[in-house]
Amino acid sequence: MILLLNCLPGCTRKPAPVKGGPTPVTLQLNWLPEPQFGGIYEARLKGIFEAEGLKVEVRPGAAGVSAPQLADNGNVEFSIVGGSQILQLNDRGGDLVALFAVYQHDPHGIMVPEDSKYTSLKQLWRDPGATIGCEADLAFVREITRVFGTDGGARLAAYNLPAFRAGRQQASQCFVTSEPVSLELDGFKTRVFMSSESGFDPYNTVLVTRRAYLESEPETCAAMVRAFSKGWTGYLAQPEATNAELARLNPGMSMEALALSARKQIPLIQDEVTAREGLGAMSKERWQRLAEQLKSLGVLDQVPDVSRIYRWKGQ
Repeated sequence: MILLLNCLPGCTRKPAPVKGGPTPVTLQLNWLPEPQFGGIYEARLKGIFEAEGLKVEVRPGAAGVSAPQLADNGNVEFSIVGGSQILQLNDRGGDLVALFAVYQHDPHGIMVPEDSKYTSLKQLWRDPGATIGCEADLAFVREITRVFGTDGGARLAAYNLPAFRAGRQQASQCFVTSEPVSLELDGFKTRVFMSSESGFDPYNTVLVTRRAYLESEPETCAAMVRAFSKGWTGYLAQPEATNAELARLNPGMSMEALALSARKQIPLIQDEVTAREGLGAMSKERWQRLAEQLKSLGVLDQVPDVSRIYRWKGQ
């Protein structure tokens, strides 16, 4: 496997230097312990962080916890955030830098029942007989609407999972490792049209730090990236032990749900780019396209110099 982020300015291939012990850092997640963070908990469970000279406190997220803001304010050294959030926060004066993109492809999408007549987002969005449950202000929903239009087409209604299950809504927004998993385990199978079908495909589950910390502690940042790479490599290959730990930490998810969620996210994490460049890879072209899309939606005031948004192999 290709080594990752070993060339951050000023860093070496050695673990972060320690003086009397590993370097303590805090990593703030943006939700509860789930397979979305499987590689992180793998790294903690298997001692990978310690092997890289780090003592990592992993803090679960919750409703009302702003992981991007906590990292930008310096309350934590690292956070997990969505790619769009990085651009939005920096547009408002923040200074976050992305170090590792777990999800190469956006996990948001629109689900329909497995036996639905719809075969594409375009067909669904343009059907005047369709009602779609979604939060219309979400960036991915707005981009789908901009690309496919709704004039004379589908009606966008409030997100309501029971209404979708009951057939009162023909489609519903979803996070591919969440709602489709719980519905399938309840005997209701779905198909998901991913947001990328509209051309909107931001990185997600992104490891970030503030620029000042990256510049002052490049070796610690590089060690975190190496640990992420090793943790995710292990979890993708054999998730069972870490899933048991996730079930302990998050009793709301059964082992069956964890296993199914872990399988569904694999195509979001591994693709031809990661096969070539390694897990977590990012490119200027992808960040540029996302920034331009968000600007066209009015989410950003201006398109930034995206080379400052991320660091990958010393870029």
